[in-house]
Amino acid sequence: MEGNTGGSSGDRRPSPPGQMTDMEPAERVFAQEFSAARHTVESGDASYVVTPGGAWCRRIFIVGALTGRRGSSDIMQARIADPTGTFQVTADWQSPDAVETLGYIEPPAFVAVTGRAALTGSGPRAYATVDAEAVNVVDRTVRDLWVQKTAGATLDRLEALEKGGGDERTATVIGLYGTTDEDIRNIAGMVRTALESVCPGATAEIAPIAGRDLLLAALGSGEIPVDDAVALGVRSGLSAQEARRALEELLAAGECYQPTLGTIKPI
Repeated sequence: MEGNTGGSSGDRRPSPPGQMTDMEPAERVFAQEFSAARHTVESGDASYVVTPGGAWCRRIFIVGALTGRRGSSDIMQARIADPTGTFQVTADWQSPDAVETLGYIEPPAFVAVTGRAALTGSGPRAYATVDAEAVNVVDRTVRDLWVQKTAGATLDRLEALEKGGGDERTATVIGLYGTTDEDIRNIAGMVRTALESVCPGATAEIAPIAGRDLLLAALGSGEIPVDDAVALGVRSGLSAQEARRALEELLAAGECYQPTLGTIKPI
């Protein structure tokens, strides 16, 4: 395995145990920690963005407030803020549904994003980004739950770092960043700040979205253009692709019809 340490190519690092497969869960990490990442570690065909707090990110799951977005039908760039900072997110032709979905979401709005972690540049000028694979509108409760679970995952990593690198991944992080007790205390302070920002007792789990029922409830009773119906689905938590599929299901089930070409109306 070869580690990219921001300009020192060929620096050998120990391989992380258990090379990640596509089935490995997406990592949870706060924006401040993710933005501080300056190193990647490669193993086989897997490239990990490694953060100072010990997160190994190939894919990442974030929830926060969409504060701005720009772009076109080919590529969208977005800023998503959590209580600690801001993620830089890009959606491109590789994930057309994410591009379309972002185009329908008007900031500010809480969103959940799953994507690939990437590091651009090297050394002090390196910056971490998220290449979005999926985007969904969520509510504040989901955001608060994400903050709580991400805080727990971060504290678990800090505990491993505090013990001095008992496993290979943790030892690699310490070697890359020269982690000190003060660094660990600073990241723990970030976690406290994040937890203080959310409502206590937010323990609801994220339930699967029943797209057809959710969209039908959002449509109301009037006749509207199909694109406006898709936009309502996106604002309700569906991706653009899921909203279009839900429309097809509603039409097939006879719960909606098209009074004129390009419009839809519930029965």
